[in-house]
Amino acid sequence: MGVTVGIVGHEAAKFTAETEARARTLIRRILARTAADRVVSGACRLGGIDIWAIQEAEAAGVPTQEFPPAVDEWDRGFKPRNIQIAEASTVVYSIVVATLPPTYTGRRFALCYHCGTADHVKSGGCWTVKYAKQIGRRGHVIVI
Repeated sequence: MGVTVGIVGHEAAKFTAETEARARTLIRRILARTAADRVVSGACRLGGIDIWAIQEAEAAGVPTQEFPPAVDEWDRGFKPRNIQIAEASTVVYSIVVATLPPTYTGRRFALCYHCGTADHVKSGGCWTVKYAKQIGRRGHVIVI
């Protein structure tokens, strides 16, 4: 049986050039380590991990599937999309940054309330990992 890897995480604005490069390297390592036969992600319109995961998978010849949100709103858009990603995956990885770049102008939170920790910036990807574990999938949050 194959391994479907869900890869989610922060939008592009939360990365620097250095942390983007580290994230892309990490994605390639995940693909190799898991012997992924499919990668799923959330087609974030703001770029970042969702898009980089698909790009890196395609570059490696791994089939992909994207689950874009129906609308930019939690209950009718992001939550159902995140559930689809978790349900389609064997394992879900949320790749997040420890700190925001100084150029980031969006909302800031004291901690990732999905994980209950302040060691990384809040991400809906962490909610996806948490949900994946609740339904019996494996899940990992990786902080860079």
